[in-house]
Amino acid sequence: MSFVVGLWSVMEVFVMWMLTGTAVTLLLGCLWMLARRWAYVNVPELELAVVKHSGSSKFIRFLPSGRHWIVPFREDAKTRIDLSPPVVKGKTTGVQAIGGLSLTIAWELAFSLDPMRVNPQNQPQIARLLAKKTAVTAQKHLANSLHHLIGSYTIEQLTLPGAHQKLENELMRQIKRRLSPLGYDVSRVMIGTIDMPVQVKAALEEAHKQEMQTEIEARALARLQRVISQFSDADMQRLIELERIHKGQSGVVLPYPTMSRQWAVNSNR
Repeated sequence: MSFVVGLWSVMEVFVMWMLTGTAVTLLLGCLWMLARRWAYVNVPELELAVVKHSGSSKFIRFLPSGRHWIVPFREDAKTRIDLSPPVVKGKTTGVQAIGGLSLTIAWELAFSLDPMRVNPQNQPQIARLLAKKTAVTAQKHLANSLHHLIGSYTIEQLTLPGAHQKLENELMRQIKRRLSPLGYDVSRVMIGTIDMPVQVKAALEEAHKQEMQTEIEARALARLQRVISQFSDADMQRLIELERIHKGQSGVVLPYPTMSRQWAVNSNR
């Protein structure tokens, strides 16, 4: 009988330990789930987490991609910044060249974001900016740079050979200088079509045609001068005499070939 009582006591202790162990396991499991829910952050690739104070929303720090621990109920890391390299396209209207002529310029901007390299003192402002207005900020700075850049050119200068590449290089320098302190890494700037009023475009095309014609005539005159420079004095004298005969200044008229053929036809009749 005493053996049965002892065995029963052992079983009661074992059951108590089992229940206690189960309760502890469940408690630890709940704590782990809460920790994963509130204290453990997994930041995907090409994203940046913004850690803020849960109560005041004050910026604390950035978290790069990977797994991180935060202080639960004190820190919040729900705000994310997309780091995937975007390509922003657009058109800027009302861009004035020298003389006040308004142009419409198409452009394309490619960049990536690296807010971690921004001065720590400026990171709170950059975090708010890049979380909501990444593309808009880039568009505004590029449009403003275009206004400043085109304002130093005339329409004629914008249509010169090589002007397009020169504009892109200068715009690249300006936009990098503006956006680099904000965490942008600009990789490409392209300027597309430059639209101008129809009448101005027609006038430029006509001026270009006249310029080409003048250049052709100048080259022809230069070739003629090179040929003439090779003539001797005797050759020049013979040319002068031929010119006199052609004009009838020596009493003899030198007919054109067409006139000679006409006289031959009349003689045969």
